[in-house]
Amino acid sequence: MLPVNLTILYFILLFFTVIISKKLEFYDKPNVRKIHKFKVYNTGGLIIYLFYLIIVNFFEFNHNIELIISIGFFICLIGFIDDRLNLAPSIKILFIIIPSVYLIISGISINNLGIYEYIGVINLGKFQLPFLILATGLLINATNYIDGVDGLLLTFFACCLGYYIFLIEDTNTIYLIKLLLIPVILNLILNLLPFKSKIKFFSGNSGSLFIGFFISFLTIELYNSFNIHPVYLIWPLWYPVYDFLFVSINRAVLKKSIFSADNSHLHHKVLIKFKKDHIKTILLYFISNVSIIYIGFLISNYSEFLSLITFIIGFIFYLIFRFKLK
Repeated sequence: MLPVNLTILYFILLFFTVIISKKLEFYDKPNVRKIHKFKVYNTGGLIIYLFYLIIVNFFEFNHNIELIISIGFFICLIGFIDDRLNLAPSIKILFIIIPSVYLIISGISINNLGIYEYIGVINLGKFQLPFLILATGLLINATNYIDGVDGLLLTFFACCLGYYIFLIEDTNTIYLIKLLLIPVILNLILNLLPFKSKIKFFSGNSGSLFIGFFISFLTIELYNSFNIHPVYLIWPLWYPVYDFLFVSINRAVLKKSIFSADNSHLHHKVLIKFKKDHIKTILLYFISNVSIIYIGFLISNYSEFLSLITFIIGFIFYLIFRFKLK
């Protein structure tokens, strides 16, 4: 009965979020760069976060996962404010770094990147803190970047959580992750169904930043708690990481700010190719994503070193493909 009760909880949160969003006009408004033609609520991420916050306060789960969700409040808040005030990138980065550093010094951290054939242990040493700040900051911004097509971010998030269920063996953590999937799947369904804006939600920056933050530190926690080799954990992140690095390099080549918004992301190109059909775009991403994650998993089973090299080579091929696609 618990999943049923939590589904009811989701719709209660949805109901009140709709009322508040309508009353206070929390909308994502259309402009020349955006595809949607009408105002859409941009508070979908708040529903997910509030759902998570209620779960961790009413059930006993892994302490560090509870801490990640609790501290994620500040990330969600800065995203919510950014949706309202369009904050400067420097301010946003600062308020992303502070909660991240707090979690790192609280023990949700790593001191090496695993053991590999031929090269042994990759120790971080004195670079531990700057590496983790850079890596988590990159992933948080990367997830924000892929929130450009209806349902893409949520599909990425659902794939990550589903893969973790497949990867780990601890029944309590598996059960928790299944519960965490409930608002993600329901938000995704509401986002893709052809309804008007009365029940359509974008995740907003509150959602995209929180999801990136949560996935970043959940990945670290899975590595620590279940001794999962890092190469198994990087494959679900391939698309946001590849896309973020390409877009940043491309903007640097064009002498533009890496924080300037544009439509150079691969998902924008695919969406145009499919004549702005969001469902076809999401299906292609889902099939491609699951296939690449599974191939990465098989390679990791064979050789962690080969898996790491394949991930790096994969990015090089992605880079070549994207520059040719332009």
